[in-house]
Amino acid sequence: MAEKLLSKRGFARLQTAVRWMVRAMAALLSIGAACSDFFSANPPDEQNLFYFFGPPTSIHFIDARGAFHLTPFVYRYELEDPLNVIYQEQTDARYPLRFFAQGYSYRLFGFIPASRHLTRGSDGSFFYLLGADKLGRDVFARVAAGARISLLVVATGIAIYGLLGLCIGGLAGMQGGWPDRALMRFSEFVLAIPALYLLLALRALLPQKLPAWEATLLGVGTIALVSWPPMARGVRGLIIQLRQAPFVEAARSLGGTPGQIFFRHMLPALAPFVLAQSTLAAPLFLLGEVLLSFLGVGFGSADQSWGSQLRDAQDLRILTDFRWNLAPLFSVFATLLCLNLLTSRPDEREFRRTTL
Repeated sequence: MAEKLLSKRGFARLQTAVRWMVRAMAALLSIGAACSDFFSANPPDEQNLFYFFGPPTSIHFIDARGAFHLTPFVYRYELEDPLNVIYQEQTDARYPLRFFAQGYSYRLFGFIPASRHLTRGSDGSFFYLLGADKLGRDVFARVAAGARISLLVVATGIAIYGLLGLCIGGLAGMQGGWPDRALMRFSEFVLAIPALYLLLALRALLPQKLPAWEATLLGVGTIALVSWPPMARGVRGLIIQLRQAPFVEAARSLGGTPGQIFFRHMLPALAPFVLAQSTLAAPLFLLGEVLLSFLGVGFGSADQSWGSQLRDAQDLRILTDFRWNLAPLFSVFATLLCLNLLTSRPDEREFRRTTL
């Protein structure tokens, strides 16, 4: 019995540690996405053809002579073998890293003008924390900028998904009769449509080149257009149960209108289910954005979304020689892991609130 109790306590501690680790990872992803330009040493779209497929810059504290330095520094890289793309560190000169240094201008959080960066290399050196891609663009800067775009897609998609499901399910549950039957048959029709082919068909009807914000709304809207039925059907079923609840009957007997009953009494009871269902749908929007961009029908190649970056990493040599270009893949994996672990084990109190 004592061993079983200790094993249960150990498992509970492990669960708590994993939960806090996932929360910390999610916080780091959110902060990195919001302040991507601050953490990036180079602009995400700046090309450096002298450092194409350049390896990640090594940070040193001990120089070639064995002397220790408190300030971290880097060495300059030179292309030794252009055919095999092999770079070699030149240890003849040190280039100290500068912290909170002036760099390219950007807007922090999208509206605060700023030009300070956490780390930058000295003049005459290249500082690429995760290496460079085939055009010499900073992989770390592009991954950080892609986090901002991809997480914006997830947040916007959750909002549209929840709004669509709540409106359609609320209308079907409150009205009943033929509107209810029509909306539910339409939701079954949407569920039967192959989602990928519908997304490709809708994208083919629109121009190939679109501004970034229009492409974002297009990607989010098309994914939400084929994913709202589960939310709507769940909301409709809960409303049908709530219509017979005592507090709803009391509000109806006191002369409350259907709108007042829905917004004042039913909506607070529906909120836990809507929030939980919207959170569970978050990985769908992330994978949808990555898939559409990877297929070339989502975001344009000039943008830094994770799917667009993975589309540029299809060369076999990237898997063997330039593996740092697969950083967007690990970012997608880490984000999906956070989303699934944060939503896979809801608290029992939330179940009690959603149980009618």
